Amino acid sequence: MSHPAFCGISGLHLGELAAELGPRWEARCESGRRERREGVRLREAGAGPKYGLVFVDRLLVTLVHLRTGLTYEALVIYEVGSSTISRAICEVRPLAAARVRRPGPARGAAAHAR
Repeated sequence: MSHPAFCGISGLHLGELAAELGPRWEARCESGRRERREGVRLREAGAGPKYGLVFVDRLLVTLVHLRTGLTYEALVIYEVGSSTISRAICEVRPLAAARVRRPGPARGAAAHAR
C-alpha cells in the first residue's frame, strides 16, 4: 500500500511526513490520556494495551483512504477491525490537514476584480 499509486506520495516523502507528524500524534495521544487520567501517570509508559497499528501504518491507511476513497472495510488488510481503521483515520487526518497549506487567491485575481 505504500506504492505511490495508492498513497499518492513517494516512499521518501512518506518517511519525511511520518517523521514530522509522528511526534505530534504521540503528543496528542498523551494529552488525551492525561485528561482521562486527570493527572500524572500511575504506571510506567508502555504498560497499557498496545496499538493495533503503528503510526506509519495509520498514516498510510489515511493517505490511501483520502486518495482512493476506499471504505474502512476495504482497508482492513492489516488484520485489524474497521473500527481501528476508522479511529486511525480520525486521529491522523486532522494532523495531515493542519500541515497542508491552503492556497491563497491567485495573483491575477485582484486585477480581474477591478
